[in-house]
Amino acid sequence: MLHFDRRYLRDIVSGKKRITIRYGHRYRVRPGNILYLAVEGKPVARAKLTEVTVKPLRKLTAHEIKMEGYKSFSALLRALRRHYPRITPDDYVTVLKWKLIR
Repeated sequence: MLHFDRRYLRDIVSGKKRITIRYGHRYRVRPGNILYLAVEGKPVARAKLTEVTVKPLRKLTAHEIKMEGYKSFSALLRALRRHYPRITPDDYVTVLKWKLIR
């Protein structure tokens, strides 16, 4: 199960949000896995992972940053630091992309 802040609920359910960038590389999932996307601990959607990539934060593509909803790397970094205060551009992140299962 992937947990999200309430502010993402509408975008998750509508299918607009199809990516998340998480600190570290502790996620033991692979493309093809089915996951529940949860808000406030409650599943709100089912999704099939289409891509799982681990890389340094600084190696994110402009497309990934835009898909996550940010216009620049610095804006994304500021947002990530709200969740992960010590994250640096050299830290590894896991990029999870999915497709909703209706």
